[in-house]
Amino acid sequence: MKVDFSGVEHELGGAMSMDAIHVQWVAEFLGLVAPSSVIEIGSYAGISTRAITAAYDEGVVENVHLIDMVIRGSVGALADGRDGVKLYEMPSTQALPKIDVAEDLVVIVDGDHSLGCVIKELPLVLAKRPLAIIAHDVVSEAAGYHQCDGARWLWESLQAEGWLCIVDARRRAGMATHRGLLIACRNDFAFGHAIQSWRKTCGD
Repeated sequence: MKVDFSGVEHELGGAMSMDAIHVQWVAEFLGLVAPSSVIEIGSYAGISTRAITAAYDEGVVENVHLIDMVIRGSVGALADGRDGVKLYEMPSTQALPKIDVAEDLVVIVDGDHSLGCVIKELPLVLAKRPLAIIAHDVVSEAAGYHQCDGARWLWESLQAEGWLCIVDARRRAGMATHRGLLIACRNDFAFGHAIQSWRKTCGD
């Protein structure tokens, strides 16, 4: 599944955005697990959001819920003409209780990475019994980025609870993939697809 980055190439791998290779991994994973719904916490410039809308346009995902404190124009444009894409301009702790979704759900966590926020956020995410949780910046603290302790805590908490986890944090020239992208899966079905999609996109 090809992700279109037209017009936002300058945002790729920036301080607040995923790198293209990780966005493509997310898109491939969504294409394989085919969740009916995706929730994204922290859409920012809409870079990772493009993986979700690519899956939506392919008919793989039916409902998309995008949460951010400020919905930027680049994200709003992705919702235009897509009736199944809903925007929530509010804190995640307020938005998540408003969203009613089936359990074949994938949640992308890439908003406020502070421990104080993620500790409040995770129980609301887990209450929806998602098939998989994708989290960005899970090793950013070790890579020299600050206020990302919540992202690593999220990974450690899920792994401790028996979730099947794969992380790509490889250093690549001209990229910031060493900040780490996690796909944590509730079952072997989803985890097999996480590995398969990683091999296709990141297994260089």
